[in-house]
Amino acid sequence: MTSDVELIRRSRHHPESFADIFDRHHKAIHAYVARRAGSQTADDVLAEVFTAAFSQRAGFSSETGSALPWLYGIARNLTYRHFRSAANAQRAFGTWAAQQPDATGTHDDEVIAGVDSARRWQVVHTALGSVATDDREALLLYAWEELSYAEIAQVVGVPVGTVRSRIHRARAALRAALTETLEETTP
Repeated sequence: MTSDVELIRRSRHHPESFADIFDRHHKAIHAYVARRAGSQTADDVLAEVFTAAFSQRAGFSSETGSALPWLYGIARNLTYRHFRSAANAQRAFGTWAAQQPDATGTHDDEVIAGVDSARRWQVVHTALGSVATDDREALLLYAWEELSYAEIAQVVGVPVGTVRSRIHRARAALRAALTETLEETTP
């Protein structure tokens, strides 16, 4: 299999080669944006990501050999640009319905499970909202996108040690927020 680095290098003279980069990574990038912005927005942002990546391909470099961290970085920036207004910021990290597990059983069981699941996701969503933005982003890239610390560092443009610190702080803040919520709701 041809590496991402080679495909991008080849696409400088044979632009159609860039289609293989899209084929390899579009699902991951779409899922990343959809979790933050919803599936309708993800479709638009996905197109913007690959348009930007294609136009910036001459400047591409990779420590890992994969274009995925580079594409996540572009997607991150475009998603943030989409959600600059305060009214839309809440949606940037909150399309949880797609992440809810499927309920099984009777219709009543499905309704009850859906309500319970929605409540749990709301608790997690609220707790995530209490985590600092940079820390939350590092944690979500690690947990949702399953990126390594080095890949996260490449996406957000900071040293690996900073990524480790951000994830540690995010976990601590999330744990504290969830513990506080549980204490408040337990009779």
